Amino acid sequence: MKTEVAVRENLPEGADDPGGLIRFALQNNTPVEVLERLVALQERVTDRNARAEYFEALARVQDEVPAIKKNQTAKIATKGGSSYSYTFAPLDQITKVVRPTLKRHGFSFNWTTEGTDNGSLNVICVLRHVAGHEERSAFPVPIDTAAAMSGAQKNGAALTYGKRQSLTSVLGLTTTDDDTDGAEPAQYIDRNELADLEALVEEVGADVDKFLSWLGVAHLNAVTKDQLPAAIKALERKRT
Repeated sequence: MKTEVAVRENLPEGADDPGGLIRFALQNNTPVEVLERLVALQERVTDRNARAEYFEALARVQDEVPAIKKNQTAKIATKGGSSYSYTFAPLDQITKVVRPTLKRHGFSFNWTTEGTDNGSLNVICVLRHVAGHEERSAFPVPIDTAAAMSGAQKNGAALTYGKRQSLTSVLGLTTTDDDTDGAEPAQYIDRNELADLEALVEEVGADVDKFLSWLGVAHLNAVTKDQLPAAIKALERKRT
């Protein structure tokens, strides 16, 4: 351990990355086990910094993205002759609204799909940042067997729906109805509040997935200021 400390304290300028550490170690006959620990440490620091940059950039995206309006209505006919309808923001509209802001802050996204044992689709949106960190949001979509459509149409409809939902989820965004122009936009927690919430989750040993599901958000950075007091109170109860 003393050898590792000595190496870290005497690193020359330019040896603060894995490549620099390797060159420095080779030049100074540093034991392999010490080198491995130093490289692992640097990788953890790099990952942590990339994650911090990701969420800082995402917070800016959430502040800058315009409201996404639900401006289309889908009417679905069932095999029994009845029908149902709902309003939504189409996928092409959502991507058109968010892409410029995402690009400006170094984000890109894509989707993958997985089949499930019950025959539904699991649509996964992967959001990547130029710093190297990525987050995923999975949205399981049942295939609507009652709709009067072909099999291909049913799968296509489920895939498109899953893409819409997983994209807005991983971004921490919502779509709004046309008649909510005067509504006050959601205020998300800031960087310091996010750091405090993450620390509290870790401190009380909360199940992150269950906690997010209870809040109805994909990530902690999507918690609003209105939700924060209840979230803290729920976590504090786990101390008892």
